[in-house]
Amino acid sequence: MRKYIRFSLLTAFALLTVSSFGQKCGHDQLEQEVKRLFPNYESAENEFIQSINFDSDVKTEGIVYQIPVVVHIIYDAQGDNISDKQVKDAIDVINEDFRRLNADTSDTRAVFTGVAADTEIEFQLAKLDPQGNCTTGITRSQSALATNASNNVKGIVSWPNSKYLNIWVVNSIDLGGSASGTVLGYAYKPNPGQSTTYDGIVIRHDRMGRIGTGNSRGRTLTHEAGHYLGLDHPFKGGCFSGDNCADTPPVLEASFGCPLTANTCSNDFPNLVDQIENYMDYADDNCMNLYTDDQKSIMRNSLMSSNRRGYLVTSTNQSVTGIAAGTVLPCAPEANFNAAQSVFCAGTTVQFFDKSTSGNPTSWSWNFPGGSPSVSTLENPIISYSNPGNFNVSLEVTNGIGTSTLLQDGYVSVRSNNNGMWMNGFNSGFEFNAVPNSTWHVENPDGDAIRWKRNNLNFYEGAYCVKLDNYNNDADNSDALITDKIVVDRAQSMNFSFKYAVASKPGFASDRIVVSVSQDCGSSWQSARTLIGPLLYATTNKANPWNPTSVNNWRSSTISLNDFIGNDPIMIKLDFISGGGNNAFLDDFELSVTLDHEELSAQDISIYPNPSQGNFQVRGLPTGTAYNIISMDGRSVKRGIIPTSSSIELHAAAGYYLFQAGNVRKPIVIQ
Repeated sequence: MRKYIRFSLLTAFALLTVSSFGQKCGHDQLEQEVKRLFPNYESAENEFIQSINFDSDVKTEGIVYQIPVVVHIIYDAQGDNISDKQVKDAIDVINEDFRRLNADTSDTRAVFTGVAADTEIEFQLAKLDPQGNCTTGITRSQSALATNASNNVKGIVSWPNSKYLNIWVVNSIDLGGSASGTVLGYAYKPNPGQSTTYDGIVIRHDRMGRIGTGNSRGRTLTHEAGHYLGLDHPFKGGCFSGDNCADTPPVLEASFGCPLTANTCSNDFPNLVDQIENYMDYADDNCMNLYTDDQKSIMRNSLMSSNRRGYLVTSTNQSVTGIAAGTVLPCAPEANFNAAQSVFCAGTTVQFFDKSTSGNPTSWSWNFPGGSPSVSTLENPIISYSNPGNFNVSLEVTNGIGTSTLLQDGYVSVRSNNNGMWMNGFNSGFEFNAVPNSTWHVENPDGDAIRWKRNNLNFYEGAYCVKLDNYNNDADNSDALITDKIVVDRAQSMNFSFKYAVASKPGFASDRIVVSVSQDCGSSWQSARTLIGPLLYATTNKANPWNPTSVNNWRSSTISLNDFIGNDPIMIKLDFISGGGNNAFLDDFELSVTLDHEELSAQDISIYPNPSQGNFQVRGLPTGTAYNIISMDGRSVKRGIIPTSSSIELHAAAGYYLFQAGNVRKPIVIQ
């Protein structure tokens, strides 16, 4: 049965117009143009709505419709040329929202939870283009029309609207005429026989997804996809007209912000507050979280009608666009993979996932040195690692057209179940070993050749640092450094510091460094600080590959890690997420720990005899103080606590070593 009744009493409120805050969507303005150009549009629309049985089982029929999508990125400046990852994130957002898998479903107020719907509609990037060639479902065109764009961008590139949902991504939108305010996107509702010019979605790049240039939760695309499938704004016509959905209470005008107590119309029964959660209103993204049952009925009926959007979801079109399950694509696969976790403790079982693109693999050949099993022909194998170390992983994928192989050096870092090599402190300047090594794991989930590498030309201190070729990096790529386990015993406070040198390119750039901590050997990570924007860049607008030329190009960050003091060893991750900037450098890492007794002083501590044959006393340290002895190549050769006798016996080859206890470090010479 219909949920709410809307009384059609004429009042002066019906004459009020959309709020002067500005318009987020250009649909209503363009619909007036469509009515003028297509005289039968309004009658066809009314006939369609009247044909819908809103109480039918269509709301729970269990059939998921999949719509093939092509995204055309129209950019003028390179900063608007968003990454494939950002596009895919935008598609993820609308799929989550349409399937009611969004993380904020719990924010739906109780009065509306009963009508919140899984629309059983999904969107997939096309895998075959109109000529039958393999595609990512993304095209790129450079044009000045990207600024103040309108339907003019559709003449640059479009694919048949009878097969694909076309989405044009631009810098800004200007619809001219009587439009006022900022337009974030617009879309056309179904119209029998409509051309591509009056179809599809146009949207600003900064409203696509949640990463890269995206500055919201990506729900402008969710909103416009609703129009594309036949939905109106709930505030259309004010309190006495609306969107043809009885389960969206009438709204006087567009909602802005997050007005949870707003009830702008009282002519519905029962009289409900405005449904600002609805994706088709103008509330802020963090306030939107639902489509309703009646909105689902309209959209799904559009997909069941052959003269509206039904042509998109036929089995024939699914095959033609390459999104049908089991479609064999006419191209060789391009190998890629990832793992549920790349850093973990010995004895952990980890699943690896084939992420190959282009053609569909028909066979897989994995190699896991150090793992069990060490080889696999499964698509997504599960592997166990018993012994510590850094291990390579490779994948070869094959289909009837070709073969591709990806080898990632040191992809897996298995940590010892014992305490790590570092105790009550950490310091690294990359002086002794290339990375990865026993101190650092290099995480490169994208599988490309750009990753953190040791560099001896542009260091802050010593003779080495690490460099990321971010100048040639893809936007949104993640490249991380992860420390070995650090034991923190009897700490009162601890601070982590490092030096960094990063520059931006001309135009938009949004690189960031995320520092996070794991207390469970890499199973989970908690963010400690994010460096972005003015805090990150030592210099800006560098058009050519940039390298620091003096210590003045370096900045320092010190982060309190007091929230992570506990009984478990910690690991620290520095994740650089590319935002289209220039090269990045890191150096001079240090974790300084203040113990729960008075801070140790190097002047008050001595080692005797030094040099020694390996038997010596440590004078000035309290009994029970944890210590670590480290070789010059960074290996921990002995760990323990100071005994009552203060005597330590070290069985090690002759050479130089570093004695470390809390914030104190002393050289040791073994003869």
